[in-house]
Amino acid sequence: MVPLIKEEVVNLQQWMTQTDFVDVLAISNALPGPIATKMSVAIGFQVGGTLGALTATLGVVMPSVIVLILLLKFVSHIKDNPKVKSMLKGLRPVVVAMLVFAAYDMSFGSLTNVITWLIGAATLALMIFTKIHPALFIVAGAVVGAILNL
Repeated sequence: MVPLIKEEVVNLQQWMTQTDFVDVLAISNALPGPIATKMSVAIGFQVGGTLGALTATLGVVMPSVIVLILLLKFVSHIKDNPKVKSMLKGLRPVVVAMLVFAAYDMSFGSLTNVITWLIGAATLALMIFTKIHPALFIVAGAVVGAILNL
């Protein structure tokens, strides 16, 4: 969802800059819950106030709610089908690739100098080699950013 939202908000509608979008993404990551919903509230509020936030949230949530209800009725009939199981296994690498692309795409607005590259590299290494909860990295990044006036 993040690359789709970015394309619409930054590139097509030009409601915010890449840097502003990365800021909204960072704040949205710091809060619990689905990222797209939090981002829609923030972007909708920035563009259209309270009504914009409500409209954007409904626009993000309602299509999924409707499709999910319809799919759940259908999936109960086909969930054991080997073709369906194979299809879902084929989707997993696509999801990983989309997440990698989103990280790459967001790096241009986030990794702006040597210090931010060091913070990013250290965080990545710690996330790979330790079991520290990701929320702590978000808080630590905010604290370091405030201290260093990034």
